[in-house]
Amino acid sequence: MTDSIVLVTGGSGFIGSHLVERLLQDGNEVHVFDIVPLEQAMNLKEVKDHPNLHYFQGDLRKKEDIERFWVPEAKVMYHLASVVGIKNYISDPLKLIDIVVIGTRYLLEVANRYGTKVIFSSTSEVFGKNPAVPWKEDGDRVLGPTYVDRWSYSASKGVCEHMMYGNYKHTQLPFSIVRFFNVYGPRQNPYFVVSQSVHKVLNHEQPLMYDDGKMTRCFTYVGDIVDGLIIVADSEKAVGETFNLGNSVEVSIREVIQTVLRAADSDIGYQVFDTQKEYGNKYEDIIRRVPDVQKAYEVLGWKAKVQLDEGIRRTVKWARDNEWWLK
Repeated sequence: MTDSIVLVTGGSGFIGSHLVERLLQDGNEVHVFDIVPLEQAMNLKEVKDHPNLHYFQGDLRKKEDIERFWVPEAKVMYHLASVVGIKNYISDPLKLIDIVVIGTRYLLEVANRYGTKVIFSSTSEVFGKNPAVPWKEDGDRVLGPTYVDRWSYSASKGVCEHMMYGNYKHTQLPFSIVRFFNVYGPRQNPYFVVSQSVHKVLNHEQPLMYDDGKMTRCFTYVGDIVDGLIIVADSEKAVGETFNLGNSVEVSIREVIQTVLRAADSDIGYQVFDTQKEYGNKYEDIIRRVPDVQKAYEVLGWKAKVQLDEGIRRTVKWARDNEWWLK
């Protein structure tokens, strides 16, 4: 998409900031909504003075903020704003639910009024602990009990997906859903496997390996995700559809940490993080998380290109060049 007015919620976040940069590069007028003040939005420091960037600080739980932010002429809204990180799910699940569910409902109401296409960012977490991997877009959702706080994120995003389809039945407002699978890369908060490991190793600390490290994931470089988001927004075939955006290569958490250590040329090792001891029954892990990405390739022509070794090498190099992140 070029030379258009585009809205991005969560635009100062990890994925959002990379998307905003690409949209500006392509000649778009980009309006960002985020709860963080612009002067604190370090992820946007390279483009904060760009003439086509317009920034609005607001709270998704306040409908009046969304009304003030909206640009009626906008062609598309990328809805990336959310609460991320297991620590946040566990510490305040009610806040998470309010932001994800109520915020999305308010955004949809305004999008309906102006006919703005919505690209909704969902998550691989919606599949829960479905053992039938790889997960197709129409795979079952298998969640644990409601007293386990980690499932609050999956449940919230699942409700929003229902919301998108339900709204489409009544209004025909164009939308697409994208489910991200373990995205990593420069600027990611150091709460996740790759970013936490890079942050600790470059600060001469041992990275944390959750339990035995045998859990497997499919890690997707942020640049590939941005490509996918833009392709989805531009495609008529994507309207009313859900797509897994992820890498198809499955690796263990232990392998990821070892890859980071090699990329950083470090022999510092790692320390084991006992989730049962730290989180108790509020946490339940997913042993395998693997996407079926055939639909994204067949319908959109999209597939992840950057493999783990290269993506981690880029991330380590960026981190070394950006001391503000390492602090």
